[in-house]
Amino acid sequence: MLRDESIVPYKHGEWPYRRSRMLRYSVAALAVLLAFSVRYVIYGDLQSRLAFTFFVPAAIVAVWYGGLGPGIAATLFGVVLGEYIFIAARGTLLPLGVHESMSLGVFGVTTLVCVMLCENLHRTIRRLEHLLAQTRNPWQLQGEQQALNADSLILSGGYVQRSLAKRYGLTALAVLIAFALRYWFFGAPETRFPFIFFVPAAMIAAWYGGLGTGLLATAAGLLLGDYFFLSQHEALGAVGDVERLSIGLYAVSSTMCVLLFEILHDHILRLEHAIERAEQHHQSVHLQLVDGEAAGA
Repeated sequence: MLRDESIVPYKHGEWPYRRSRMLRYSVAALAVLLAFSVRYVIYGDLQSRLAFTFFVPAAIVAVWYGGLGPGIAATLFGVVLGEYIFIAARGTLLPLGVHESMSLGVFGVTTLVCVMLCENLHRTIRRLEHLLAQTRNPWQLQGEQQALNADSLILSGGYVQRSLAKRYGLTALAVLIAFALRYWFFGAPETRFPFIFFVPAAMIAAWYGGLGTGLLATAAGLLLGDYFFLSQHEALGAVGDVERLSIGLYAVSSTMCVLLFEILHDHILRLEHAIERAEQHHQSVHLQLVDGEAAGA
């Protein structure tokens, strides 16, 4: 017979929506306000430097914890605060200069990339949770659904099924594209936004290849941005306070995204193992029943 916990209907909320809406949006708002406070303490409202950079980690936390809605809300909240308060302290929303428009655009693209990739992992978790529920409760299915094909969904889940060549090849490609975009838009002499395109590259690497590729992309972006796009300080040598802050923000944002993505990857892998165990247990019980019927006959 199945164990007691296996015959009890598997109850779960939709990941990550099992958390209350108030809690998810409160975390998003708190993350953005914390980012705003840190940016204000460091620079005040009189400089437009790094107007949106501090809001990237806030959006990452919001979408990881609360899902699609809180992630988009955190992005928009960060746009409004950064543009209204920190862009030359204008106290207005429009118009924007070239560099300000570029900063806003890259922030929007970066956070939306994170939102979409994180939501993709959330959807995988939800799909696997439903499959786990079906595997643990096969009598609830009818017709052809009773023949569960767990492997088809399991193989579409975790990144470990992808070859090392694909995972690290995509990582190298993402970093090279980020480097090319930074050089094309700003050139080497321009020292503003040295790491601006490397954060999305690290996000894509972590989403596709996991922890190792994400950290590799982060390190590669740090080296390339420092060597080519910071001020002329004898590349990879001593840096000033402004450059040190830029390096720190990039490292924190990218590493945070990589680690949070890895938590979701780990959740996916644990669900896949649970599905495999449940399917093996179900098949074992089925064989026992068949053997029992054959012996009784």
